[in-house]
Amino acid sequence: MPTPILLILSAAGFGASPLLIALNVEHFPPWTLAALRSALGLPLLIIIAGLSGPQRRLDAHDLLTGVVGGVLVVAVPFVSMAAGMQYIPSGMGGMLYATMPLFTLALAAVFLRDEPATLEQVLRIIAGILGVALIAAPALLGGGLQEAGLGTALTLISPLSYAAGNVWFRRRRKMQPFMLSALMFAVGTLTVWPLALVFDGAVSVEPSPYVLAILAGLVVLATIAPNLFNYALVQQAGANHAALAMFLMPGFAVVFGFIFNAERLPLLTFVGLGLVIGASTARLPKWLRAGHLARVS
Repeated sequence: MPTPILLILSAAGFGASPLLIALNVEHFPPWTLAALRSALGLPLLIIIAGLSGPQRRLDAHDLLTGVVGGVLVVAVPFVSMAAGMQYIPSGMGGMLYATMPLFTLALAAVFLRDEPATLEQVLRIIAGILGVALIAAPALLGGGLQEAGLGTALTLISPLSYAAGNVWFRRRRKMQPFMLSALMFAVGTLTVWPLALVFDGAVSVEPSPYVLAILAGLVVLATIAPNLFNYALVQQAGANHAALAMFLMPGFAVVFGFIFNAERLPLLTFVGLGLVIGASTARLPKWLRAGHLARVS
């Protein structure tokens, strides 16, 4: 498949996630929705892992990688994103999730010895934080930490947790990606499902064709499929090219929210998104990064 098509499909799948979460959370409480998302995605990932070839036997190191990764990349983001999307437009949810590379940059500078903080990183992080503030400002100024403000804060937990997962994986031995994903979804299911029973209790939902369709869409089209496309993109064009999907994702999220939910977002949020993307991708001129200015002690 041509690289541009893979990139678009990957970004579109990730971009559909906030809308489908927002639609599903109208029928399922956040903890239950997160549990269903991980539990229904798990068998698909097991099948995909089996079809991808022989798998190396997991040892204690791999299990620890998957357990911590499952909490940081599946359990926490699935729950916090579902909780946040109760209160904010899906397009804004996509914008907030696009802050993940910025959080990864900041956490890597703190926790990875081979990626120490530089002047460039500090300036990019400051610009990115300003961008996040501009995205969140309309909701926070409109009601503090009530309703939209609370939704913004809860949603930001998702990219922060995912970024922490990225830094965790950077410190660990590499694993076959589909086996790792299956292990993480198993951890997500085992950790979230009991808590869903505690916090949400017994949930009664009429399994109408519409409810089943949006739930299947969230699991297949907005969770499993974009990860497959992104994996194929990494193999075909490299990790840096695949990372572009994260910056195209909020555009699709905004478009989907406008088309299917008639959402309109303040101009300030788009300015903030531009700052976040610029902070995640832009580089300082070589002359400014050279010499003693290039490193912060």
